[in-house]
Amino acid sequence: MKRQQGLSLVGFIFLAGIVGFVLFTSFRCVPAWTEYFSLKKVLQQTANEFGVEAAPPVIRNAYEKRSQIDDLPVRGTDLEIRKENGRIVLSVSYARRVPVAGNMSLLFDFEASATGNR
Repeated sequence: MKRQQGLSLVGFIFLAGIVGFVLFTSFRCVPAWTEYFSLKKVLQQTANEFGVEAAPPVIRNAYEKRSQIDDLPVRGTDLEIRKENGRIVLSVSYARRVPVAGNMSLLFDFEASATGNR
């Protein structure tokens, strides 16, 4: 007599629930990651625009104008501006909380930096 092999209905429902939760959580995290990559792009564009002779308020203002387009959560006052090896370096770290369900949420700690090419 052969035993049946395969996934039972209860096993299938359990597996589908786990896969569904992982997909749901992943889809909720996509905006935080796209925001991070947009922030890196804006930091790089701003860093490339200025040389080491530029004043920090001017750099912050230029970043602020660019960041308003993408509605980024980091403001110009949050930027750390330093000069290394004759180039300007912009960096920032921030936290982004992503609600998942009910009182459960994920916390992402992002750090982004960009070095100018001038």
